[in-house]
Amino acid sequence: MKRTEAVMYQGDVIFHGVSGMKKYIALVFLFVASVSFAHLEGESAVIGDYKIELSTIPEELMIGVNSDVVISIENATSGERIRGAAFWARLSLNDTTVLSSSDFITNGFGSSGINYIFQKPGHYRLDITPALSNATATFHLRVLEEYKADSAPLYMAAAAAVFFIIGIAVGFIFSRRMGK
Repeated sequence: MKRTEAVMYQGDVIFHGVSGMKKYIALVFLFVASVSFAHLEGESAVIGDYKIELSTIPEELMIGVNSDVVISIENATSGERIRGAAFWARLSLNDTTVLSSSDFITNGFGSSGINYIFQKPGHYRLDITPALSNATATFHLRVLEEYKADSAPLYMAAAAAVFFIIGIAVGFIFSRRMGK
């Protein structure tokens, strides 16, 4: 058995019954999905028995744009997300509270979202206090007047484009070899 036949045979075992192009599409989907979920991770803080994680959608917050602040609460020791955890949240700008509520409860995945449209640019402060804790986690959110891309995302987009083109080329070669 030739080396290329062995590699193709291993791929057939992993994706038994899936045609060549569908295998490629499945692999690209799995890669993109894993990158997307990893990207949602943001800041975190440990207070007492809790680890509070915060991420924002979109990543760059801007005035007038519907935004989500996603808060996840985990057990600091085991790392397991805590379902049904109640917490208090306060969002403030320049020591002026713009949102304050104790009505937040994490869902079945241990997360909860705050949907907000920021009215003013600046550096906001978000305080999170779990219901069974006396400690508060503080996060800082920067809200822009308009989107100003940093140079790092441009490099990341260029790298993603290179990997995408390589992926298409490899998929094309792989599908041509499978057709013979």
